Amino acid sequence: RRSKWFQHIKSECENTQRNVGLLDMTAFAKCRISGPGAETFLENLVANNLPKKIGSVNLCHALNTRGGVHSEFTITREKDSFYLVSAGAFQRLDHDWIRKWMPKDGSVQFQNITNSVGVLVLAGPNSRELLNRISKDDFSNNSFPWLTSKKINVGFAPCLAIRMNFVGELGWELHHPIEYQNHIFDNILSAGQDLGIKPFGIRAMDSLRIEKSYRLVGTELSIEYAALESGLDRFVHLNKANFIGRDELIKWQQKGFSNKFVTLEVHNVTDADALGNNPIYNADKEVVGRATGGNYGFRIGKSLMLGMVKPDFAQIGNELSTDILGTSLKITVIEESPYDP
Repeated sequence: RRSKWFQHIKSECENTQRNVGLLDMTAFAKCRISGPGAETFLENLVANNLPKKIGSVNLCHALNTRGGVHSEFTITREKDSFYLVSAGAFQRLDHDWIRKWMPKDGSVQFQNITNSVGVLVLAGPNSRELLNRISKDDFSNNSFPWLTSKKINVGFAPCLAIRMNFVGELGWELHHPIEYQNHIFDNILSAGQDLGIKPFGIRAMDSLRIEKSYRLVGTELSIEYAALESGLDRFVHLNKANFIGRDELIKWQQKGFSNKFVTLEVHNVTDADALGNNPIYNADKEVVGRATGGNYGFRIGKSLMLGMVKPDFAQIGNELSTDILGTSLKITVIEESPYDP
């Protein structure tokens, strides 16, 4: 807790939660799906319903054939196409999965636009005021609600502004032609000085998302777990038209799940937080689960852990234990989103 690195991350998190932070997420994987068969194809690919109105956005998960989570996309409905965004680290995996399931009759077209589109994220309570300064568009809650998008201009740059982010604060993602990125960046920093604008990084983002119990692909979301074990009930619609993995997920559910997603507080931590894959023990020192991730929650002043445990041990208030760097520590199951603005 005394390290300069820890204090630096603390400063980035607190500034984003109190003022406004700027994060470069250009590494997102991005593609456009179009063609007369695009909507039918995507309905079959993902477990959530597609956004219905032009400009609306949904968080959608593509399951594998067993009912685990293969990929996570934000899908924005455009006039004649769909704009898909997913984790940059999984671009090859996600885009290969899309192409694998595309019909071969030419009714669906796939366009990889990852390298041509930049993404800057504005997050924090001052983000709306900052956007009002750099754009003439209306960013009020009534005009620009959560999970919607608009085409705006920032200075001379066209942007697709999407009201969502992975840190759980008021904020927008600004998707733009990559050649305008420096222009947009300079406009944001210039207009936001008195609002406390500061860049923040991935380590700070991870702390912020864990305070909100946001799941991450490859850890909390995985082909190892059923999508419903990861707590994705509101994003998985088993009653919609058939989608990849639906029938096997239903069979898995009927058989009974072996895991349940939980958020935990780690007690008596001094200088290290859980990173993931830490064992979770019951009172008899039997392994009943594992951590999928962890970090320090600066807003609540607690060390936090996300994990998967056997359902019998997932009740709020249940006391368990874990190991961090060889030290046994008490952990407690707590409510999801321990800090939710």
